Amino acid sequence: MNDILIELANVDLSTGGATNKTVIDMINQLSSNGNWEHCANFIISNFERASTHGQITNFTGNAAFYACCGSLEKTLKQTPAASAVTSDEVEKMSDFLRKWVKIYITSVGGLISCTILKKKIAQCVGLAVMRYYPQNWPTIFDEILSLFTDCGVYQMRSPISDTNLVLLNLLDIFLELLNELDANAFDRSLNLDEEQFKRTSDVKDAMRASCLPAIIEVLTRVLENLQVTKPREAVLISTCLGVIGRYVLWIDINLIYNEKFLVILRTYVQLTDPFILKSVCFTLQRLFAKGMPDFPDKLSLIMSLWPDLIQKIIEVPFIANALRHTSSNQSLNEVNGREDSEETIALILEFAKLMQMIGSSLIKSYEALAAINPSLNSNTDVSTWQVAHQSCVEKIEISFDIAINLIAYNDGDIAVATATFVEEYLDLLKEKKPAKVQRPNRVDKQLNLTEERVFKLSQLLTVLFDKVKYPTDDPDDDLEEFQSNRKVFIAFIRGIARADSALVLEGIYSLLRHTLSQLPQSNCHVEDINEVTLGRLESALYLFFVVGELYKAPKEGHFADSFEHGPKMREIMSMICASNISSIPFFPIQLNFFEVIGRYERFFSTSPKYLLSVLEAFLDSRGLRNSNIQVRSRCAYLFSRFIKYNKSAFVPHTEQILQQLESLLPIDPTPEIAGSSAINGFRNSSNLNENAPRRLFSVAEQSFLYEACATLIMARAATNDGGGVPESARLFAFLLQPALIQFPEMMRLLAAEKNPEIAEARGSMIKQATDLITRTTRVLPSPANPEPQYVQILMEILNVLVSNLALLPPLPGTPGRGFVCVGVRAYIHRLVGYVGPDCNVLIKPSGSVPNGDADVGHPASDLLLRAIVTATPYLVAITVPNDSSVTIEDQDIRWKELKEHIPLFSQLVLRYKNRCLQALSECLPPLIAGTMSALTEPLDPSQMVAMRERIDLRRSLLQLLQTVGQVLSQDILVALGPDAGNILINLAGLTGDCLQSADAVGMKYGFTFFLTCIQRFAKSEDAFYEGFLLPHLLPLAFLSPARPEFILTDPQFSQTLHEATSCIFAINAARGEVFQRFLLHTFLPQQNLTQNIIELYIEKLSTLGLKDFQVFVQVCFLLYLESIIADFNAFSNKFFYRTSTHHSDDSR
Repeated sequence: MNDILIELANVDLSTGGATNKTVIDMINQLSSNGNWEHCANFIISNFERASTHGQITNFTGNAAFYACCGSLEKTLKQTPAASAVTSDEVEKMSDFLRKWVKIYITSVGGLISCTILKKKIAQCVGLAVMRYYPQNWPTIFDEILSLFTDCGVYQMRSPISDTNLVLLNLLDIFLELLNELDANAFDRSLNLDEEQFKRTSDVKDAMRASCLPAIIEVLTRVLENLQVTKPREAVLISTCLGVIGRYVLWIDINLIYNEKFLVILRTYVQLTDPFILKSVCFTLQRLFAKGMPDFPDKLSLIMSLWPDLIQKIIEVPFIANALRHTSSNQSLNEVNGREDSEETIALILEFAKLMQMIGSSLIKSYEALAAINPSLNSNTDVSTWQVAHQSCVEKIEISFDIAINLIAYNDGDIAVATATFVEEYLDLLKEKKPAKVQRPNRVDKQLNLTEERVFKLSQLLTVLFDKVKYPTDDPDDDLEEFQSNRKVFIAFIRGIARADSALVLEGIYSLLRHTLSQLPQSNCHVEDINEVTLGRLESALYLFFVVGELYKAPKEGHFADSFEHGPKMREIMSMICASNISSIPFFPIQLNFFEVIGRYERFFSTSPKYLLSVLEAFLDSRGLRNSNIQVRSRCAYLFSRFIKYNKSAFVPHTEQILQQLESLLPIDPTPEIAGSSAINGFRNSSNLNENAPRRLFSVAEQSFLYEACATLIMARAATNDGGGVPESARLFAFLLQPALIQFPEMMRLLAAEKNPEIAEARGSMIKQATDLITRTTRVLPSPANPEPQYVQILMEILNVLVSNLALLPPLPGTPGRGFVCVGVRAYIHRLVGYVGPDCNVLIKPSGSVPNGDADVGHPASDLLLRAIVTATPYLVAITVPNDSSVTIEDQDIRWKELKEHIPLFSQLVLRYKNRCLQALSECLPPLIAGTMSALTEPLDPSQMVAMRERIDLRRSLLQLLQTVGQVLSQDILVALGPDAGNILINLAGLTGDCLQSADAVGMKYGFTFFLTCIQRFAKSEDAFYEGFLLPHLLPLAFLSPARPEFILTDPQFSQTLHEATSCIFAINAARGEVFQRFLLHTFLPQQNLTQNIIELYIEKLSTLGLKDFQVFVQVCFLLYLESIIADFNAFSNKFFYRTSTHHSDDSR
């Protein structure tokens, strides 16, 4: 072991020598539990030999010291339950730690300065406290305190740094120990488990009972003699106050709240040193955070400390200057314009946190006082209550004044430090509403909104108008922090608006009017406007936008006469629309301008004269052609809303608007790769034009433009002079032509793409393009009999999409394929909803799908069904390719593709009913076969996503079959195809497999489907009865509830049991005595049931109604579950083993 230590002592960690694997192995070996004594002796012997700073630094920087500390920490971190504490261990460990501390404080003649060493000693002693104290080493703190006595703590002379360096070293390491204990054990924010919490509580209780008074006494005595003028002593004062502040939360308050300690704090406040004052503020903040009754204890504490401490801190020059931000004295504002030092900012931040704690505590005290109002409580002394009430309210108001000035301070952290108190104060104010009748015996906990308080709210509002403005000097600097703080400031404004709803709106109006008066009358350039004006203008626009959330307007909107603020809202909106705000090329202003237009589109129904000027702003370089991408992209959406709401006003200008937008409609097929770098930081730009100009819009954003155009076209069709449906159809086809022309090219590019990343991006682009088309077509009216011209356009789109699916990569999971399938399928869904089964619109030959008759047209519904049959093999990989060189991984991707296609057939069946029977008989059998094949693939239990996809796929298929059975009950077997018998057998097994994954819903879908089959075919089809019902479905329905996986108490399984019982009841209704004889002589005896149970079951089946029979079966299983399982298990296990050999087992 010594050899390892010697070798490690030659490895310098600062040079990276510890990265050698051999060195790491030696460190790990040395750090094992059994070597801590060797390590302790090694540490002591090395420090005893060290006589210079260089020797100490060399030792603490080598691998041996690191390994030894690791070994000690590993031993000390063990819980007594994991490794029992022995008296020998305690004796040796305590002896080592005492020696280590003594060596440290006396090293180099007391001039020791090694932060790493200090922290390691404190860490080890702290761990020793948590392992040994108080049960095994109850005197650990007493021994440390005795060192203070030995070092002359009671005979010290100032300055200590000149007379007793050893004492300072001891104080330094002791404070580090107390901080270590707080950070790792005592801090309330720590997430401790039950054992750790109990251990911590035991340590705290023992310290309270034994050593805490002595510890505080020593710290107080040292504080009395430390001098702020000495740098090291100043640091120790700050550290000491920080420790006391952290511990005051759980120690006896009288140890701190006494004259001796308060004299020390007053002394530090008088010195006005920002470094020390920061610690004083922290200590007081934690003192006020200490748990106690809000009244009288907390209020009395604040009142007693206010004159000599809190008030004195407020008057400290650094803080006093910061509290003059809202002053009308220009000279004071100039003082505030100076940049404070980092030390001063840190002090003001800590002071803000102190005022936050004081303010919140005062409000809680006020609420406690209000609850014991003498007018409602005869036990309350009136004079005492009035004095306390008056004092509390007075201090709340002073605290709020201070908070306003802190919010105005030019530092984000300080500005939001009092957020909780400010919000609580605003909530405390009564709303400015007509007086209501006060109910007797009701406690009023709110403050009246006096003129003085309204003035304060106005001051706060003025500050907030400045704070919420977008930064004009460096918009990218700390933007995330600004957005976060802005949310806090808006919460303040919401509180002001709740108290005085007119105040905020009047403030916005005044700010906007004043700012607009300072703008140039024409040709606005950013450089011509000062930053203050820009900021105020952005602030006014943003706040007016937010007003829509702050004020609850009637149904008629914010500008209605019935809304109390309607006239003022109209006035502000008119100012905005009539101004040249949108021409100012500062993107936050332009963005907020259009956001306001989008939020308050109802304004234009009362003031239509502004419509064309706002429309022009949208269409030119201020909006959709803005140089800033944020403005452009947001305008695309807002423009669509603007057009929708005001479409009737824009109908005469439809063609001009379309011409203006024409250049923005073509889709750029070049995909944008998320993240511009690939391997080794170089971008792989296959098939991408690096030098191409950046696109103005994404395809998703362009879809809003298409939607707006389509809205105008449809609105124009409804007018008398708009050309009617033919003209609208022509414009609509013209609108979609760019997207349809580019779709085949985009598919060809995807098919030829070899780079997976780019292929995925191309697939995404195609999906966005199809989504654009689908979204645009939703604007078309959807009457029972759609217009032939519109149907013609929709079917031509379908032809383009389906005819290009042959270019789609055939394998599921191929980059880009999934996106295309989703997009095309969504359009087909749209068409199934629009083109009904009775739509006999004849589609011209040019629009027919492939293989159509070229001489005559075909009904649109027929062509749609044929297109679905054509598209299905491309959109879903029903069979796995036989090419052995092709490996298809990620079953969940293929299963998801199957699952996502199934809802299309459900929609088709519900919409088209028997009209889709031919298409269904072509698509459904291979879909079922492909799904069954996929579900039999082996799956590792660790593939949780794939397991979930398999369950969802099976459930989706069974749900589809339930829908087919309910809608096409007469034609189920036709829909299942020529091999319907085998398919039914496989579906029975599939339904049974649901039990393995506790999928009661899927199992219920299966039984519901079979119930429909029974009701339709059991009576007339002998082959169905004898070949499927008796050997397959009856065992499944009868035995499933006996399985342990069938949770009878679960509501969903209870419904499944009812469906299974309904199947047996339906078989009996169809075959009667024949079925009963089969049960009596064949099936039930095979289950080893007694004759009494068999006869009882058949009797109830033949005499009870369905609901009563369901209740009978459920009660039987619930009451006789154990005996039934015992009797049924043999057969049921055999049956389920047989089905599981043909179908998947989710528990594999």
